[in-house]
Amino acid sequence: MKDVNMKSKNNEMDQQAELEELLQKPNNVQLLPDRRKHATIIPSQTSSREKSRPPQTVSEDEQTDVVSSVIGHYGRWQLLITFLLALFSFPCTFHIYLPTFTAKTTQFWCRRPENLSDLPVDIWIKYSQPKDACSVRVISPNITSAYILSNPNYTNPSEEIIKCDAWEFNRSEVGDTIISEWNLVCDRAYLTSLAEVFFLVGVGIGGVVGGWISDRFGRKRILMGMAVTQSVLAILALLVRSFVQYIIVRLVMGLVSVSVVYAAFVLSVEIVGGKWVTIAGVCNFFPLPLAYIIVSLVSLVLPNWRDLTLSLSIPGCALLVLWFILPESPRWLLSMGRTQEAKAILIKAAKFNKLEIPADLDKMLMVHKPEMQDQEPSVLLLFKGYLRKRTVCLFVAWFAMTIAYYGLLLNIGNFNLGNLHVTSIILAVVEIPAIAMSIPILLKAGRRIPIFISMVVCGLACVASELFSTFIKTEWVVIVCLTIGKFAIGSTNMMLPIFTAELYPTMIRNLGVGASQIAAGLALIGIPYLWKLTVLNDHLPMVTIAALSVVGGAIVLALPDTSRSKVSESHTDNVTPTFDSSSPCNGTFTISDDRGR
Repeated sequence: MKDVNMKSKNNEMDQQAELEELLQKPNNVQLLPDRRKHATIIPSQTSSREKSRPPQTVSEDEQTDVVSSVIGHYGRWQLLITFLLALFSFPCTFHIYLPTFTAKTTQFWCRRPENLSDLPVDIWIKYSQPKDACSVRVISPNITSAYILSNPNYTNPSEEIIKCDAWEFNRSEVGDTIISEWNLVCDRAYLTSLAEVFFLVGVGIGGVVGGWISDRFGRKRILMGMAVTQSVLAILALLVRSFVQYIIVRLVMGLVSVSVVYAAFVLSVEIVGGKWVTIAGVCNFFPLPLAYIIVSLVSLVLPNWRDLTLSLSIPGCALLVLWFILPESPRWLLSMGRTQEAKAILIKAAKFNKLEIPADLDKMLMVHKPEMQDQEPSVLLLFKGYLRKRTVCLFVAWFAMTIAYYGLLLNIGNFNLGNLHVTSIILAVVEIPAIAMSIPILLKAGRRIPIFISMVVCGLACVASELFSTFIKTEWVVIVCLTIGKFAIGSTNMMLPIFTAELYPTMIRNLGVGASQIAAGLALIGIPYLWKLTVLNDHLPMVTIAALSVVGGAIVLALPDTSRSKVSESHTDNVTPTFDSSSPCNGTFTISDDRGR
């Protein structure tokens, strides 16, 4: 037994050493996909006898995995299931976007005493708050509103100015918010950003933990379990009576919401095959801008944050009935050795698609073996050889893209472009064609140049918006610039995840994508504080977004292109997409060669 263990350990060490040697000499070797979880490493310099052999053709049946061979790449069953799974993106996006209205910063002033409650606000502010809204003049009780109106310039030098402890808020655009309920102003203003930091920390943790749980316990189980938890948390958010309770609920909500997105996404791409994997994956993001629009419209009718939260929590509860409709991923079941459960789902799907069930279905399923759980390679491999450059460049690109995308999305209220709801809807609508355009780009074009162009365009649009807001001061011109920027970075948000996955060898691909998500997580944590830079300069937040976007796009040019057409022509990595367990709130998918073959 000791000899066997020693031999296994030596084999693992030899495999890792072989990969390290590969990373040092990327031009002398090729990576070919293998049915196991690791890559097969072969020399690219073949003998003359091997060169003289004609290329071997692969039959269509060999290229098709067992799931697609039974139910097809895409049919009515896949269409129904992917549509239902996309619905789970709505409640998750609702909770992500709610703070745009529930934590909107509005004008505030020290509360008027009862004897001056009928005094106009503008006169009260001018008379009682000579410094700012955080301090107020101590006014004698015998001073009346009539006296102040008749003597608007009257001041008594003997009246003391003290710290304000109660405020009133401008509710013309939004109603009661968490800011007005818990007085998150003046020396407590930082708590507003802290609440979103807690939520985004939960998103970062959930992106990693949710993927691990889904791989271990199944897509459907984690999807519905987290959906139930999300509904319960939505109700708890309405019952909280302190700010501490609120941020705890938001922390767990961030973790749960991204887990729901992950599980729904991975299930949707695991029931399709061929090019439909990319199409189904991208289409899963279409509910995002629609959810932004819904939140904007509902907040017009229900401006108070508790009413708004309740109304947008109901759809998530209704999705729980899908437990009786949604299947488990047949590919996950096969990978876990649960053949009979996978068989029942495949037969049902084939009948729904009106396809003939193969006579040798049992044989096809028995040939498939559960995935081998090999030891994961060391993360240090990401910083060796040619992968060092790719890892560093992608780290910068992901940080820049996340700052640009969520910086524009979650800070719409800070632009002060007239009506918040109209601006929000406009910037949401432009993301729909951005998502649609990413599909043909991913299927036909390369990755590097489109990502570079989209990120540079976003940066230029941000600079233009600041210039126009300074010199022209026309709201619609600024909105057009922001619309262009949002459209461009929305396209990047679809393309960069796939580009990242294709730049890493199969054996360490998940590690590579996970490292990139660390950069995205750091950016998410910093986004709530982005507009605090206005203390230094009013234009600094947008200039920061623009600079990072251009730098992120430029650094992508240092990476090799990985268009699918080139990959297939070189026969170096014949792979298909699957979801990455380390993704942030919006979800990403990677390229893997273990799709139930």
